[in-house]
Amino acid sequence: MDPAHVAPLVVWLGSTNSEVTGRVFNVGGGRISVAEGWVAGSELADDGLTPTEHGKLLPDLIARARANSGMDGRTRTS
Repeated sequence: MDPAHVAPLVVWLGSTNSEVTGRVFNVGGGRISVAEGWVAGSELADDGLTPTEHGKLLPDLIARARANSGMDGRTRTS
């Protein structure tokens, strides 16, 4: 997370050598990666469910989803 690691990427992105738009980069630990965006995961039909019904269904939906990524952008597996 040292600015010295982030600054070269920011300078390049702002230069005439870069035509990059709409991308998110992860910078840290001596590495740069391109974030691959949001992905729709497990879903359920939401046909006017009440908050109580949501409360019963959402824990299972969350359990079926991929694990969150850490601050380094990598997804942990157990």
